[in-house]
Order: sequence, then C-alpha cells, then structure tokens
Amino acid sequence: ALRHMTALVLSEFFRAPGNRQRFDTVGTFLGDMRQPRAVSDVLRFLKDHRSDLQTRLCAIVPESLQAHLGLHDESWVQRITNPEGRLAIAESEVSDDYQKVERFEEEARNERRYQEADWARRRAETIVGEDVVSFLSRKAVIPKYGFPVDVVELDLQRSRSNRGQESSDVSLQRDLSIAVAEFAPGSKLVANKKLWTSYGLKRVAEREWRWRRYLKCSRHGTFVSWKLEDRPPQDRCCDAARCNVYVDPIFGFITDRKPPEDPTCRPARVYTTRPYFLESRGNPESVDMGGIAELRKAAPGELVVLCEGRKGQGFLICPTCGAGVQDEREHRTPLGRRCNGRPERVALGHEFVTDVLRVRFHHAPLSMDAHDGLLWVGYSLAYALLHGAQEILEVPLQDLGVTVRNTPGNDLPEIILFDDVPGGAGLVARLEQPSIFRRCLERARDRVDGSCGCAPNTSCYGCLRSYSNQFAHPQLRRGPALTYLRNALARWST
Repeated sequence: ALRHMTALVLSEFFRAPGNRQRFDTVGTFLGDMRQPRAVSDVLRFLKDHRSDLQTRLCAIVPESLQAHLGLHDESWVQRITNPEGRLAIAESEVSDDYQKVERFEEEARNERRYQEADWARRRAETIVGEDVVSFLSRKAVIPKYGFPVDVVELDLQRSRSNRGQESSDVSLQRDLSIAVAEFAPGSKLVANKKLWTSYGLKRVAEREWRWRRYLKCSRHGTFVSWKLEDRPPQDRCCDAARCNVYVDPIFGFITDRKPPEDPTCRPARVYTTRPYFLESRGNPESVDMGGIAELRKAAPGELVVLCEGRKGQGFLICPTCGAGVQDEREHRTPLGRRCNGRPERVALGHEFVTDVLRVRFHHAPLSMDAHDGLLWVGYSLAYALLHGAQEILEVPLQDLGVTVRNTPGNDLPEIILFDDVPGGAGLVARLEQPSIFRRCLERARDRVDGSCGCAPNTSCYGCLRSYSNQFAHPQLRRGPALTYLRNALARWST
C-alpha cells in the first residue's frame, strides 16, 4: 500500500510546473548525482500540497489501512520521505554507485589505465541515463507486478558497452529471503543466455548492513538472536549451542567487472536457507483443537531466514567493500581496486514479519527410539502439516512455510506455520477453525501413509522432503509422523 501511495504522490510531483523535465532519467530526477535532492524536493512538494494529496490518498487506500499508514495524523509524509524509507535508500544507493565509478575513472586515467577508465565513464553514463520509472520500480519504490515486499537486486554493473548489450535487458531481483541464498557470493545464475556470478554484498556510503548475533543449538533446535550492542542470553540449553553473526544484506548483491560467461549447463544451487521463529507480537488468543492440541491464533510474528554457506561454515565477507572471498589474503573490490579490509566470517540472514499460526500438541509420541528424538519427530510432523495445509487451502506450497520451536520438558516442539510472504496474506489464519484444522490433519496423515513408496523409517520427495528442507532430509521419517497423526485423530473429541 505504501508503494502505491508513493506512486501517486510522485506522479503529482512530476506533473507539477517546473518538475516535468525531472520525469526523464535518474540524473534529472536526482538533480545532482553527488548531492542528490530528490527526496528533499519531494518532501517540500508534499508539505506544500499536503491537504489535496491526502484527500486523493484516502480515496484509494482502504479505510482499514488509513490509520496504520498515517493518513489520519498526516504522518504519511514522513513514511514516504523518511531517511530509512525506500525512496531515500534508492537515492543514496544510486548516488553512491555514481561517485564510486567516478572516483574509479579518475584513478584509472591518472594511472593511464585508459580501457578501465573508458568502462567507468560508460558505467557512469548508464547510471545517470536510466529511465526514472525503471529505476523507481527496480528499487521497489513504486509497485511493479509480482514484486515481493523486501526486494533486492544482483547489480550487474551495467554499462553502455559490449557487456552492456548483454546486461542492459537483464534485471536480476529476488525477495531478500530468497536472495540470501540465490545471490550469495559465489552463486551463479543464467540470464539472457549468459552466466552471471555474484561477487559480494553491495555497500552504500554512510549506511550500514544490519548485523545480529545468534545462538543456535543443533541438538535442541534452540534459536535466539540479538543486536551486537545488546547482552547475550545468560542461559544456554547445552554445550552444543554455538554463537555466530549474520548480516542482513539490505542493499543487495553485486557482480565484479568481469564479463559474463557462456553457460555450458544449468548451474547447481549451491546454498539453501532455513527459517527460524523469533517471537509473536502481542498475545494471540489460544483455541482448543479437539482436545489434542492448542492453537495460537494467527498473529504477526518475526522470523529470520538464514543461509550459513557450505556445511554451515558461513561466508568470508569484507565489511569495507562487501566482497565475498575464499581466504583472508588481499582481495579486490567489486570495481577491481585493491582493498585492505579484513574479511569476517558471517552468515547471511533476513528478518521479516508475517502471519504465524502456532500449534502445540498435548501428547508426546507413544514410542520413540533414540534415532528419532522429539525435535526430529516434530520436524517430520511439521512438514506433514505443511503439505496438509497446502492441500486444504489450495495454494502453492511456496506461499506457506513451517518451522519448529523447542519447548521445555518432554513435549513435542511447537510447530510454527506461517505465510511465506512478508507482511502475511491471511492464509494460515484460515486454519483456525477446528473443522478445517482437522481436515488439515487428515490430509497430513494421507501424505505420509506410504503411497509414495518409501519405507517408514525414511522419507522422500513424495511425502516430506523438498528442496527447502534439505537440512533435515537425513532425519525426516514418515513412519513416526503417520503413527502420531493416526493416534491424534483417534483422540479428537468434538
């Protein structure tokens, strides 16, 4: 909704006398690439025409959202133009890109590296000359059909050259929860019949990535995160808990200046992600489900999607230039200059808020061997429920997600079903009705009834496995999930 509001006010800004020439390129919109004034000019325009614009916005924004978006107290102006908003970040990013290339061109000419200087000149012209609507939609300032909320791009360092012909029509963008794996340093993607390789995380002058510490236990499934400046939690569940750091690459990713390669085959996906539940906002009401489970009604909840690199070793990222490197020796920036920054080993993660539905079953499994463990029985049950929910709700599987959260004692982990869409889409809320939840359990039971053909002490892509849960493949077993669901449905009381 905020992007639609931004689109409306920008259209009025461009129509205003004296502003029509700014509806051309990035250069004309910003006014000055070194000291851009687009945001400040838009803010001045909004203040001068606040009343008329607010009336128009109220006509297109649903009444239920108006207070939340600041249309009742006029704070909508600040929402559109605040320094951490999409418009201000887009302005900062493109200005920083331009100034970096400008400095690179000057250095290259001074050192008589004329070919590199010529590339930098063309790159600067490309940045300045981009169509303003393309720029605003690419940066998710205004809507574009099919766009997710937290979108970032893999910057191909386009220029008006031979490489520009390969990249000018290519726009590689993903939701951040997907990009942390697909655009991670070293990842390869095919676009426009060329193979592009991510080089690192994009940096923006005077802005910083979000850094977080986290504690994760592979034995109990515990996950806690906190800001770098905050104190860590005092208690650890066991000695297996490990503390690490993740970076939220909110400015996107970038390639180096090397030309793309010709693909010989489809590149393999190197990295995967895993979701973790952080907390619910507020205190959602609980509902009894047939005496077998307690369900916390759908409410906004915070999750983090984490990519920990190969074998959980993370990535070596230079905090100075953003380059992803293989070792701590000297490296080069995405522009090819030497960098003296010291790489740090981090994971890549993205926090987001969406609708979550929390399910806690009352009974522990009747029998369980040491191989299962409550945590992995919980995961097997969770993925069975995910498939059951997908069938009942009749939505694509990628629109839903699931994870588990460890609970004390001998209980099964709490199962967290969520809309895999930032902000939520109201999907999991439909499972709050006992009759619908029971049907979900029945479909989950049918999913693991053995019709897929795999043995009870394992799993396959026909029952529990998917690309997104590769971390759990060795431990997912359809047999314990089937037994538990059969017993739960037998206990269900109306």
